[in-house]
Amino acid sequence: MEVKFEITEEDYIQFNLIHIQNSPSQKKMYHLLRYAIPLLFTIPIYIIGTMVFNQPRMYWMIIAVFFALIWMITYPKQYKKLIEKQTKKLLKEGDNSSIFGEKTMVIDENDITVFGEFTSEKVAKNSIKDIKISDDLILIYLSGISAQIIPTRYLNDESRKQLLAKLNFNGNEEF
Repeated sequence: MEVKFEITEEDYIQFNLIHIQNSPSQKKMYHLLRYAIPLLFTIPIYIIGTMVFNQPRMYWMIIAVFFALIWMITYPKQYKKLIEKQTKKLLKEGDNSSIFGEKTMVIDENDITVFGEFTSEKVAKNSIKDIKISDDLILIYLSGISAQIIPTRYLNDESRKQLLAKLNFNGNEEF
């Protein structure tokens, strides 16, 4: 089977977002930053307001709780923007021509070969660690941190099913 596709900067950013959202260590850090930080800051806000400014306790309790709630509600969007910004910054630091551009993936009985303008990569199908599927991407993980990215915009339903069958994918790893 042969699949032709093009990887853009947006695809790569999307891959990083998906990977970070599904990484156990990153999930732990995300939840710590989303919930623990605002709870820790509510105490100093309350203490400064009541003891330093000598204002009503209820007033500063409401402000502290309001701060925590606003942080917890807005943090996911802030986190996503931060990841996008950092990924774009990293991509500008060097030559990434081998990551982007038109690719051709050839899948035979035992191997997957991906040809790009500047690269060629061949891996055994049995070296696939995991396959994750989103609305926009099919990610074929070859290790815990690297994956072959296939944008689904180049696949119709039938070719998508054929691709997953060729990859011996029979799970439900959609997210």
